[in-house]
Amino acid sequence: MKKNWLYIIISLIIFDQLSKILVQQYLSIKSSVVIIPKLLYFTHITNDGISFGWNPFSNSILLFIISVIACLFILKVLFDSKKDANLIQMSLCLIIGGAFGNLIDRFFTAFNFMGYTGVVDFIDIGYEHYRFYIFNFADSFITIGITLYILSFVMLKISNDK
Repeated sequence: MKKNWLYIIISLIIFDQLSKILVQQYLSIKSSVVIIPKLLYFTHITNDGISFGWNPFSNSILLFIISVIACLFILKVLFDSKKDANLIQMSLCLIIGGAFGNLIDRFFTAFNFMGYTGVVDFIDIGYEHYRFYIFNFADSFITIGITLYILSFVMLKISNDK
């Protein structure tokens, strides 16, 4: 494993977990604080499912096991990308860092540690009364990573067509 990959992934996990710890320390569940009026709030909620609160399994241990398998699969893809462009490798590091950040919360939820009832979410973006779903930094890392991963293949396709 490249040293840079490890540093990036660990940094992302630490940043995500620290942000969640701070939210848990300073915001009671379902409370909000205005960061940018009408646009950005920090609203402390937990999510016992996956994206957008969707929980197809209704079983936190099963969701944890599936998440572990997904993380291992993405790690394998990263190891297989050693010869690929840096953008591909960086995108995979973002996805893995985010996935492991949320996996930690799922572990605590599945095994009833430290009072966790789901992944800690708090970034509440919207405009006035229209609010997007509340998410966390790990979700952002995953979304940015997937976007970069797709863009890298589009860029490769365009350069190969020339």
